[in-house]
Amino acid sequence: MPSASCTLLMRIGSSARFRRVYRWPVCQSGSPAMSPPPKPRWTDYADFSKMAAQLFSATNRRPAALMSASANHQVLNAFVRARWLAVTLRSRRSLRAHQDQGLTRWCDHVRESFPHHDPDTLTMSKPALMANFSAYNQERLSADEVRLSLASGRVHPDVSCGTSTGTSGNRGLYVISDAERYQWLGTILAKALPDVWRRRHRVAVILPQNSALYQAGNQSRWLQVQFYDLRDGPEQWADQLVAFAPTALVAPPKVLRWLAENADRQHLKPQRIFSAAETLEAPDRRVIEAAFGRQLGQIYMATEGLLGVSCRHGTLHLTEDFVKFDFEWVTNTLATPIITDFSRRYQLMARYPMNDLLHLQDEPCRCGSPLQAVREVVGRQDDVFWFGTTMVTPDILRNAVLNADPTIDDFRVQQRPDETLLLCLPDSLGDAVRTSALNGLSAALERRGVRVNIVPTRLETDDLFTRKLRRVERLRG
Repeated sequence: MPSASCTLLMRIGSSARFRRVYRWPVCQSGSPAMSPPPKPRWTDYADFSKMAAQLFSATNRRPAALMSASANHQVLNAFVRARWLAVTLRSRRSLRAHQDQGLTRWCDHVRESFPHHDPDTLTMSKPALMANFSAYNQERLSADEVRLSLASGRVHPDVSCGTSTGTSGNRGLYVISDAERYQWLGTILAKALPDVWRRRHRVAVILPQNSALYQAGNQSRWLQVQFYDLRDGPEQWADQLVAFAPTALVAPPKVLRWLAENADRQHLKPQRIFSAAETLEAPDRRVIEAAFGRQLGQIYMATEGLLGVSCRHGTLHLTEDFVKFDFEWVTNTLATPIITDFSRRYQLMARYPMNDLLHLQDEPCRCGSPLQAVREVVGRQDDVFWFGTTMVTPDILRNAVLNADPTIDDFRVQQRPDETLLLCLPDSLGDAVRTSALNGLSAALERRGVRVNIVPTRLETDDLFTRKLRRVERLRG
């Protein structure tokens, strides 16, 4: 006999509309394969959330080591809400109406909790945030106070803190309440592991630093999360990872590729694989998917929040159900996102320009979601190359090298402060391939009126696991 939690979610799954979105297994009779009770008569989110409350009461029996009943309830509520939104937001019009409602509530909160800010005109930036950090969080915590708490990850018993990896040279800080931390967990589970209510996933996270966000996952009854410090190098944790036997694996593409080429794949067989924290490039995707025999998804996340998750078709969708995205167009096809997170309350994130370049997809995704699809996260705006007043974006440089010869699967193109370029290629490539890459890069630049000295050099990979991989990088003086 199914548990109360399974029964409830089977009821939710009995909706034909729900099955269409999530591909619920269906018998020939037309009913879900798990033979659920009759279809419930929920008509709005209030009815839907009552079901979540029933599920909460059924899952309230927990070992003492897990998070509190209240925390479990918050995770579950966020999970159900995200799934509900995926079912009900089926057009850009309904999505805009949902965003308008969320922004109205967010503006009311800002006026009440941050009276020194006008939500209608508030515009933020990373330098402004770091210069006056206390003005943008609810308890007026200064950046120095947060830095002193980074070792423990806790500013207060119910407030966590963290930092970015500092790719742009200036580490960002964030503070987040436990309530928002549990909301984040429920949301990402709904988007990345929607079957988590049916099975307890083992999730391996390989990133440069741990976070209270990932720790929240390990405290829940639905997950077992194991963190591996990327900076220690795979020789320190590769065997432990294989022994853990994760069902889901989250790591930068360079790590996933290393595992694809070096790990014991007979025993490392994750069912879900997500690239995170770095730009995913075509050569890496091909190697990873071929080795693991799985579609590679993406999680687009930064200090500023959860910004995108791949759907079942592998398309990256922005989290427009929780974040308002505006765009500053850099070229005809590439845009920089400007975000307002209307789901967060403790720390403001309003009209905040990101440092990323996105190639947005014009056509809708096959999954039917109205959330903006992203063809590619091209790279960082910091890594746009400038030659006088001429701009060359990372995708142009990357494609020029990769298209020169199909055997090229790793490289670096770096611009020095004097505008000289370094083309770094592995020694294993022959002279003919190296010449093709040099000529391809020169031709791509000349088509844009740029003539520049390109210095071929040996590719060094000693720092592969100690710094963020940027194959196209503008070096600072």
